[in-house]
Order: sequence, then C-alpha cells, then structure tokens
Amino acid sequence: MTNIKDIAKHLGVSVSTVSRAINNHSDVSKETKRQVMEAIREFNYRPNAIAKGLIQKKTFTIGLLIPDISDPFFSALANAVEEMLFEYGYQVVYGNANRNPDKEKQFIANAISRQFDGLIITPDSLDPELIHLISELQMPVVFLRRRTPKELSIPFVDVDHYQAACTAVNYLIELGHKQIGFIGMPEKSFTGSERLRGFKDTMNKHRIVWGTDDIVVGGRTIEHGRDAMDKLHRRSPELTAIFAANDLLGIGALEWLAVNRISVPEEISIIGFDNLEYADLHWIQLTTMEQPRVEMGNRAARLLLDMINDKDNSKEFTAHNIEDSSVVPPSELIEARLIERKSCRPLG
Repeated sequence: MTNIKDIAKHLGVSVSTVSRAINNHSDVSKETKRQVMEAIREFNYRPNAIAKGLIQKKTFTIGLLIPDISDPFFSALANAVEEMLFEYGYQVVYGNANRNPDKEKQFIANAISRQFDGLIITPDSLDPELIHLISELQMPVVFLRRRTPKELSIPFVDVDHYQAACTAVNYLIELGHKQIGFIGMPEKSFTGSERLRGFKDTMNKHRIVWGTDDIVVGGRTIEHGRDAMDKLHRRSPELTAIFAANDLLGIGALEWLAVNRISVPEEISIIGFDNLEYADLHWIQLTTMEQPRVEMGNRAARLLLDMINDKDNSKEFTAHNIEDSSVVPPSELIEARLIERKSCRPLG
C-alpha cells in the first residue's frame, strides 16, 4: 500500500513538503501542490484520516449550509465547493435548510457539537438568534452568496447583484427599450432587493418613467415567473422588455409568452440572471447575467482552507472578533457577466 514516503520519494521532496501540500499550507508553491495532487491520484494514495485527525486535532470535515438543494443555482454552487475541498482531503457535510430558519439554526448547532473544521454558509435569513449562534462559533466561517451582517467578523464571496442588475437594464435601454418590466424575487432577501434597486436606479438615471404596475416581486420559481408575466401583461400590455431577477423566473415568463403566442424577441425581449444550464437550451436561448458558480464555489473553498491553515498556525478566527479586523481575510466581490443569446433584440 502506498504511503506518504512513497509520494515524497517519487517527487524528490521531503515527507514534510508532501504533508504541507496536502493540507494546503501557504508556504508550499502552487506548482508543488499540483504535482503532489497528481501523484496522489496516480498512486491512489489515501491518507489515514483517523490517525491524521488525532495528530492534527482536526476532523477534516467541512459543513456546507445551503438554502435549497433543489434550486439548480445552489446545487451547482455546492458541487463546486465540494470538488475543491475533496482535492485537499476534506469531507463535506451538507445542510439543506429548505429556507427554514429552524433548520439553519440546528445545522449551526450541530457544527459545534460535531467539531467541524470550518463552515461555508448561505443562510436564507439572518435573524438576531441565528447571528448570535454564528457569533459563538470558534471555527473559520465563510459566507457564500450572502453578505456578512455588521455584527459578525466573517469574510464573504458574492457577486455584485446591484451592478449586475444595472448592466442588465442598461443593455435593454441600449437596445432602444423604454417600457421595461421587472419580475423579482422576495424583497426581504438581500439579492432580491439589490436587483430591484438596480432596476429602479437605472430606469431613473435614464429618466424613464415606470410605475408599480411594471413590477411584480415575490417568487423564485418557473411557476412564479409564469404568474408574474401574466400579471405584467394584464397591467402593462405595452411593455417591450422584461428583466427577470433570476433565470427560472425568466423561463417562466418565456413559457407564458409562448402559450399566449407572444413571440420573443420579436414582440418582447427577456433578460434573466444566473446563467443556469437551462438558459442555453436550444428552445430557450435566454440572454442573462452570469453568476460564475464554479468560480464562486472555488473561491469560497480556498478562502476557508486558507483560514483553516492560518488557524493551525495559531492565527485565531472567531466570528465575533469585529474589533480586530486585521485577522479577517478580505471578502471577494465578483463581477457578473452579460451572456447574449436570442431572447433580446433591438426595438424597432
């Protein structure tokens, strides 16, 4: 059976270097880490996790809290996190909250009792009780696709939802559209409110008149998109373009328009947000703002691994240590990218 000494001998490096590469220590070069990982796969080397954990006082387990595993956006995001952590010998324990605050709190409590090495979390709502529970954690934590509340000292990885919404609406305006409707997610969510704010601010910036009849919010699914498009068309039949705050809403709008024989983009243009795989299907071809899910998941995993390694080197991270911001790694804000397909066209 292959052991760590065999890997070191094969690469011509020390056992310590191989060990530090496996554990993603910052003093090992990316090239050396890559070579070690390739050798591990080639020799089918599997570290003894129990012995390793006892020596390093680690469980090599990461908790990943997501709001809804059935949402294709979050399932792809979770897969990216898991793939990256797997490369460094970590097991991921999922917490699918189904947008239930009680399940979120239970998962955080379990993370403490099970002694996870770290957490990557996407809470659906951050009430005072959950914030307090997170603040009691004595382990590295990263927020993913959520911003950190001011009470906590935790880095986040997210996209700039506001700026992406501005880009989407500007794109429609540049195509000549002025009568633009908005289909949005629940306003209580940060992402939903930011995308709505981007819509309103961009319309106001261009001095384009809009009213409450041009906005329908409150859902996330294809069904919500169908219902919202029906409401918008009855309220404002003169609309020539729609900005849907996620792709599922946009696809629902496309379906309603197809059933009612309103052609896209000839009669109305639609732009979404996320760039789900569905958006690129031949009969959908939805123009959208891309959230780079693989990049986001990879960055969150790498950020957490760096924090775990810093913790091993006696640099302590606690979620409530907001007085000493120097120990908190910087958050990462990623720019969304416009993906042009066939659901939008110039007006006239």
